Amino acid sequence: MAAETMRHGDWDPLAAIHETDPSAEHARLRGQCPVAHTERFGGFWTLSRYEDVVAAARDTDLFASRYKTTIPDSTGPTRPPRPPLESDPPEHRQYRDLLNKYFSPQRIRAIEPAIRRIARDLLGSAVAAGRAEVVESVAYPLPAQVLCTFLGIPTADAAGIKEMANAVLAAGTQGDAARHSQANDRLYAYVEALVERRRQQPLTPETDVTTGLLTGEINGRLLSNDEVVAVLRLLLQAGHGTTTNGIGSVIAFLASHPEEQRHLRENPDAIPTAIEEILRVWSPARLLARTATRDVDLHGRTIPAGDKVALMWSSANRDATVFDDADRCVIDRRPNRHVAFGHGIHTCLGAPLARAELRIVVEELFALTDEIVLDGEPVQAGWPHIGLSALPIRFTPATGHRTLDYGSDLRSGERITVVSEVRDVADRVVELTLADPGGSALPRWEPGAHIELRLPTGLARQYSLCGNPEESDTWTIAVLREDDSRGGSAFVHEMIKAGDSLTVAGPKNHFPLVDADRYLFVAGGIGVTPMLTMARRVLDRRRPFEFHYIGKQRTSMAYADTVAELPAARLHESAVSGRPDLLAVIAAQPPGTAVYSCGPESLLSELEESCRVAGQELHVEWFSPKPGANVGGDGALESFRVQLERSDVQVTVLPGQSIIDACAEAGVVIPGSCFEGTCGSCETRVIDGTPDHRDSVLDQSQREEGQVMMPCVSRSCTEALTLDA
Repeated sequence: MAAETMRHGDWDPLAAIHETDPSAEHARLRGQCPVAHTERFGGFWTLSRYEDVVAAARDTDLFASRYKTTIPDSTGPTRPPRPPLESDPPEHRQYRDLLNKYFSPQRIRAIEPAIRRIARDLLGSAVAAGRAEVVESVAYPLPAQVLCTFLGIPTADAAGIKEMANAVLAAGTQGDAARHSQANDRLYAYVEALVERRRQQPLTPETDVTTGLLTGEINGRLLSNDEVVAVLRLLLQAGHGTTTNGIGSVIAFLASHPEEQRHLRENPDAIPTAIEEILRVWSPARLLARTATRDVDLHGRTIPAGDKVALMWSSANRDATVFDDADRCVIDRRPNRHVAFGHGIHTCLGAPLARAELRIVVEELFALTDEIVLDGEPVQAGWPHIGLSALPIRFTPATGHRTLDYGSDLRSGERITVVSEVRDVADRVVELTLADPGGSALPRWEPGAHIELRLPTGLARQYSLCGNPEESDTWTIAVLREDDSRGGSAFVHEMIKAGDSLTVAGPKNHFPLVDADRYLFVAGGIGVTPMLTMARRVLDRRRPFEFHYIGKQRTSMAYADTVAELPAARLHESAVSGRPDLLAVIAAQPPGTAVYSCGPESLLSELEESCRVAGQELHVEWFSPKPGANVGGDGALESFRVQLERSDVQVTVLPGQSIIDACAEAGVVIPGSCFEGTCGSCETRVIDGTPDHRDSVLDQSQREEGQVMMPCVSRSCTEALTLDA
């Protein structure tokens, strides 16, 4: 170890023994070598004591930021510095003045509903599964999705932004200059395309960061294109990575400290203070660098002018001369002068947003669970992070749902039901029978209708009713345990028992059975549930029909015996005989045949093409977004105004922002569930304007009529929409 350290200077930040947990090495440096030099990354100095770090952060004349602040340089030698972080007075203040309004308390409060929805969706899926690796499932995607919402860019871009930013860091740490340059080129190309879109279609500069930069001034002049790109490049790198680290550290602490977890559950007002202390002990941003503008003599060492100097926030935050019991996390520590977000004029611009994300994650986690515990050993991340790359957690879902409650928490259209029976009807398919707790009749429904289960994890999932519509004392649904479950089917299979109470919304019917002379039903897998009720209704009406039921093998096909008893029914086991020739089946149908199908995307896509070729109209119900559904139509606008008639509120919808989220920011809640345009729960009446339909629910005639829309995904083809909300 000594030889390895000497080879790299006073210390080696990448030494395996302390790269992922540098606390012991930092303690050594604070005690023995407070101004340390390493040859790593081209050589740099490290200040490890709190007083030195704070003093350097304050002295912007001696320790400059304009020569870049990351180690290694995250943008590369050919790219300009990224203000405001990589700028100095007096320009720095002007950049901050341009940006501060976007991080104001009012702005953060405005986007809190969107942050909360993202958190609840990700956490709900994890909790419903019972156990999860939460870095991958929550901490990794959440900050990037929030950043996209904040910047008004599509949340669908979040995963790509995260991947590009991580590729930059990984290549830089590994010293792979070619790969580092390629990763940066990709990220800069994305930013430049964003800037060009805003030039062509500017938004309101008071709320849109990119438009604000394009119209803002520094020293009495507009920012250059390079300056605008540089600021946004900074936000796309720094606006999510450290928050990922923070979320992982916070959840890991809670899971491994049951007493502190219990205290915070019972005293939620203490959550922000606890978060600050966790950030102190596990500082998400390990360091930022400055450049010495002249020779600096400190603690017997001379830092030459022009050398890089790392301000080691993570070491300063454990300095025992400042913090009592510095290595222990004391969740009610006050005062807490930590520097996890930096110090001085360069204190993290995005700190208010990061703090809101961390608080909301903890609040939502506590709302969805009774307890969380470690489900294995956490894996520490390496340079430049202090955080986790893997965190297995086991959840105890909130158990309040098992107590029947007729209280006023129910929203319009919701009711409490009791699970009267649970039984297996095929491999990985369970049937639930629901009844009114008091024995009253349930609302009547027609074939094709569905209900929505509001699970205690915060998830809402839609399932087709598959019993007898004439029986009003019970409802029946069947749920397939999906291999890639987002938490809903996993929760139903693992947690729901006879006697449990469930909140249910509906029934609704976006898949009605039309009147026709003849019918063809094609069911794929669990898509048999609405098809079976339709076939029974058609049989009662004495209309001719064919029924094709496709599944992998008979044991996995729910209600296979029931379907087999229908006249003109055929079961196709694809593992045995393959799929039927759907084009031939469609082509054999006489004119006037109504073709109905429900099943996986591959089946529905094949049927759509077959019906197109044969000139037959297809009625379908999609489980997931229809391919290409979320692509804007001709004349679609990315930013537009929405007038909410009943609420007397007008909102501006930004690019990448859904109408639902824009309304939530203004305090108007449009109930939604899937947020991907498949369930129809957010259906809203259109009073004026032309929607750009991007859902998978409305048929072509409904789209052309334009009387309703799904605001979770759809947008506008006119400058303004007026909605009945």
